[in-house]
Amino acid sequence: MKVFFDTNVYVAEAVLGDAAERMVEATSKASWYIFTSVHVLDEVERVMVDRLDCSRRFAVLTRRRVARRAKLVTPPLSRHQVPDDPDDNPVLQAALSASVDYLVTNDTDLLSLSPYEGLRILSMSEYFKLLQEHGLLR
Repeated sequence: MKVFFDTNVYVAEAVLGDAAERMVEATSKASWYIFTSVHVLDEVERVMVDRLDCSRRFAVLTRRRVARRAKLVTPPLSRHQVPDDPDDNPVLQAALSASVDYLVTNDTDLLSLSPYEGLRILSMSEYFKLLQEHGLLR
């Protein structure tokens, strides 16, 4: 399986821990491929510092942790668009470029597109349940 986690998953993992952290760890332990993009890495750092008032050091360490666990994908220019939020275009395009099975996000604009050209877009809670169904989480 191949998975692309949106920014909100990594921010939740870093700041809240628990469920998001367990999901990412279970995905890694299952040897499923995790993909990310420079856009997501930049956004993780920016959101943590600018919106959540985390220290720059903590944000940079989080970014590095994400980058270590994921394969970096650089999407080409693409026709794929998120009609209700163009800021989400790079996430959708990167997930499609990596040919992932699942894009995991809590972004409602992305979730409303599912399924999108064979890509399943799942909320964090839906993905958590999927991992449970595969016996990867208790």
